[in-house]
Amino acid sequence: MARSKYINHFCAYCHKDTKMEIVGGKAAGGNVSDPLKMWFRCLRCKHSAMIDRNLDQKWMSEKMDRETATEYTATKVYAIGQTIYHSTWDDLGRVMSKIKTSGGVHAITVSFQKLGERKLVENLAKEALQDNAA
Repeated sequence: MARSKYINHFCAYCHKDTKMEIVGGKAAGGNVSDPLKMWFRCLRCKHSAMIDRNLDQKWMSEKMDRETATEYTATKVYAIGQTIYHSTWDDLGRVMSKIKTSGGVHAITVSFQKLGERKLVENLAKEALQDNAA
């Protein structure tokens, strides 16, 4: 079965589900025939992005809705694919990835509709928030 040169994917820069073309790949463990991550270029805005082909991308095409979104606070824990609402920025976004920084702080990468990709803190102790407010 031949692989298609194009996919439909949500572009974080033009904020639309668009047709994207493959422009390159990164092999997994040296196996060139099965790349895990591929570079795609949006045919609308021409921006390139590396997309993990192994992720379940069913939630990528789902519409984001304010009523079903979870309001963002730094003390909550979020799941990849979860829709969040940032009240300060008045923007909806989807959690794309999670990391733990070298300082031990948990962070999420969120693709917002208006702002694009941003890194936010998660699972922060309430005491840390109070110390910063003082």
